[in-house]
Amino acid sequence: MTDAVLPLSFAAGAVRFDASAPGWALLERTPGDGVRSYTGHVRFERAFQAPPVVQIGITGFDIDNGANARLNVGIIVVDGEGFDLELRTWLNSRLWSVDLSWIAIGH
Repeated sequence: MTDAVLPLSFAAGAVRFDASAPGWALLERTPGDGVRSYTGHVRFERAFQAPPVVQIGITGFDIDNGANARLNVGIIVVDGEGFDLELRTWLNSRLWSVDLSWIAIGH
């Protein structure tokens, strides 16, 4: 049995999301557990034929020093054109910006 291996394509980059973005709610304080989120979009310079595998990593953030540093980052949706991700914080943490690096591998 022979399996055909298609050539893989790679894309990588770095992105910053910050308080200047419309909908940024990570500076606000809310009652209760105070979970707040921001959804950002990253567009690939060149489209993939199918949704690639995407890996992201936090490379930096600017957070208020008056509370614990609480930050979750997750990928929500991936397609051949790009991906959406969600930044989340909670309780009394306040974030001004988040820097991420990413790599996409696919066809």
